Amino acid sequence: MPYNFEDSELTSEKSLWDIYKRSRRIQPNKFQLFLTLSVMVLLGINAFVLKSDVSAILSDARAWATNGFNFSITTLGFLIAGFTIFATLSKPEMMLAMMGHIHKETGLPTLKYNFFTFMNVFIVYIVTSFFYLLVMLLGQSKGFMSNIFAQMPNIEYINESCVKIVIIKISYVLIGTSFVYLLLLLKSFIFNIYAIVMNFLRWEYHH
Repeated sequence: MPYNFEDSELTSEKSLWDIYKRSRRIQPNKFQLFLTLSVMVLLGINAFVLKSDVSAILSDARAWATNGFNFSITTLGFLIAGFTIFATLSKPEMMLAMMGHIHKETGLPTLKYNFFTFMNVFIVYIVTSFFYLLVMLLGQSKGFMSNIFAQMPNIEYINESCVKIVIIKISYVLIGTSFVYLLLLLKSFIFNIYAIVMNFLRWEYHH
């Protein structure tokens, strides 16, 4: 069966970075974006306005980073295993036909569009896992970050204590927000699996 695309297009991405750059055409879900920003604002208000105990914020951030790392790594393993089985059982004829069809909203081949939505989830989980790991390794008590702050020279209007407090609160907001975002991505991943399975069934119905 002839196809209206070059076979080299199937393997044009050479790294996860290439996939990420092309997948930026896919617009984020507005509900996910709204909920994530709402959580970020609420955590920011709590950290910078309502909660004055910095030690409690630091303790929460460290605990969230540990829990987030365990959650992201464990979930990533299940997601990759499930996706591998799903991709293996998919029919090559249908996927090649999808490669020849262009997704109107993004201009990507439909096959790439569908797979990029999955790859985006994997990329985000890997990046956030790495972020949590850095917090765990460098943000521990008497760890690298604490020693760096201790070596900072005091400057008029700015001292190491002030900078440390701001970084702790920003980290608190980012870690909490990222945890919520990971859960929302998991929701989208599950729906995408459902949607593509239904498309496979429609393909079988017509062929």
